[in-house]
This record gives sequence, structure tokens and C-alpha cells, in this order.
Amino acid sequence: MSIRREWKFGTHSAHFEQPDILWVSIQGETTLQDAIAALELYKELGSQSPFYVVTDLTEATSFEAEAREHTTKSINPSWFLGSVYIGAGFVQKALAKSLAFVHAMTGRLTFDMHFVSTEQEARELIARERVQRSTRVA
Repeated sequence: MSIRREWKFGTHSAHFEQPDILWVSIQGETTLQDAIAALELYKELGSQSPFYVVTDLTEATSFEAEAREHTTKSINPSWFLGSVYIGAGFVQKALAKSLAFVHAMTGRLTFDMHFVSTEQEARELIARERVQRSTRVA
């Protein structure tokens, strides 16, 4: 039996699903304090083993400039196997892609980023990624 680990930061929450998925739900505005807490969580998990992060943005409203700057400077792409965004709007996609672009230009981008509409699509995408990853390794 596995123990479900859960976290709450601001109005947001996260839970880890074995073996390697962190599900994050963003509710409302993301402040600098929220970004700091999320990055601490990513670092804690990613230093143990890389994981997929699935972020549900359907209830997200805004991302403070200071939070974006902190995230850009502090995130370590090696923590992640991949990133999946559920329900991202145009602005959210642009922000995520700009962060990926910065890391790609520095040679630090080590994972794929995807946008889907539902949790089921996220699960199917990760299942395909796992198969692709296992065939590359084998």
C-alpha cells in the first residue's frame, strides 16, 4: 500500500501519485510565496528522482511578475521527466513556452512540455511517454 503525499500552498494543492507523477492544482492567483513553495516541493521530489508534473490550470487566474521571475531563475529542468498542463489558456501557454524557451537557449531544457484539455488526456500522454522512454533506454 502506498501513502499518498499531499501539499497545500496558498490556494493551490498538489499530490504525488506513484511512481512518478506530481498532480498540481492551481486555484486563482499565483503569488511569489506560492512559487517559492512550489519550487521547494519540485526540488525535494526532483532531487530524489525526476518526475512528471501535471498542472491543472482550469481555475488559475494570474501569475505575479515576481513569481514568474523567481520560477525562471530557480527551476531546474533536470527535476522533471515531462510537464503537462491541463486547461491552459493562450496567456498561460505563452508563459510556459517562454520559460521553456529560456531553458532551451541555455541548454538546460531536458523535458517535453505538453498541453491537454483533461486529466484523462494527461494520463494517456504520460503512458505514451513512458513507453517511448523505455524503448529509448532498452
